[in-house]
Amino acid sequence: MAILRGMPDLTSTMSSAQRKRPRIVSSGNQEPPNGHPQDVGPRPLHLLMAGFEALDLVNVGLLVTNVGGQLLLANHTAEQILETRDGLEITSGETLRTSLKSSPALNILVEAASNAQPSEFGDAILAIRRPSGKRPFTLVIRPVQTATASSDPSTPTTLIFILDPEFPVETAEDELRQLYGLTSTEACLANLLMEGKTLDDCCAILGIRRSTARTHLQHVFEKVGVQRQSELVSLLLKSIGMVRPGVKRSKSRGTNLSVSDGNGTRS
Repeated sequence: MAILRGMPDLTSTMSSAQRKRPRIVSSGNQEPPNGHPQDVGPRPLHLLMAGFEALDLVNVGLLVTNVGGQLLLANHTAEQILETRDGLEITSGETLRTSLKSSPALNILVEAASNAQPSEFGDAILAIRRPSGKRPFTLVIRPVQTATASSDPSTPTTLIFILDPEFPVETAEDELRQLYGLTSTEACLANLLMEGKTLDDCCAILGIRRSTARTHLQHVFEKVGVQRQSELVSLLLKSIGMVRPGVKRSKSRGTNLSVSDGNGTRS
């Protein structure tokens, strides 16, 4: 789910190369005489939502701001981060700010990105300290690729990616069993190691002896094709650990969008 704080005209900001990309065709349209589906034009909202959902799957927050630094769009991961107000928050004017001072200042980097072309502005990387004492957020600030500069407040100008090193690994044991043929205990052990637990921690959580845990671990090594614990964790994180497992959403959450009417009221 993503939160839309005003709907930008995404088609107006497409470059000529982007407009030439294949368009989504509505399944409800009838085919013309030549046998080819009718081209009904781009559907940028659907593409946008698919991209936001993909970033949610890998625990990456995404904020889109306009030339004035006001927030236009936020994916679900970013909204979760903002709701904690632990290092990042939204002002009454719908602009992003830090809870603690950062160097350089976040607003200066966002303003610079908003007024620069991507060819003139390399990605800005910023560590955001958190009052809770947790590891800092990593922000990647990047200009949006647009055909021409615009002062229209509904035009997106800056992308802000948020990476939280404290996000828990949520790999499901079912996926590990399917991918590598692990038993339930082996999959649980592998998952705990991916979360940063030591072998002794795993023994306490699983209620098994260290010798038993080492036997299970050796079986995991053989099935995954590694020889060291560090190699195992690295491979599992790269192969499946960065993607959230699919979960059934309750009817209350659904897939509805929250749309801002421009006055901070959502519907």
